[in-house]
Amino acid sequence: MSKFKVTEFGNSKTILKFPDHYLNKPYTVSATGVTADADGRKIVKAGTVLPANDATAEGVLFYDVDVTHGDAPGALLIHGFVDSTKLDVQPSAEAKAALKQITFL
Repeated sequence: MSKFKVTEFGNSKTILKFPDHYLNKPYTVSATGVTADADGRKIVKAGTVLPANDATAEGVLFYDVDVTHGDAPGALLIHGFVDSTKLDVQPSAEAKAALKQITFL
């Protein structure tokens, strides 16, 4: 018996203030420490500072990533302008200092 994964596609939340000026890099999003939602899915939300919201910050997750079945590929924003009102958790002062090429507006 084969295992199938169904993925729904649609418009996703954008975290950008100016969507024509940004740079992402590939990033493997870790499933470690992610809590499942009511549907049993483990979703790391767009706008999450990774790998942690502290001085080790490398970037901001560009879109939601499903890590229900383990670590998954994602895109990490490393340069651009982020709309702070669209973030679920605001970056710490240490994270902002570490993310020198990202401006939070």
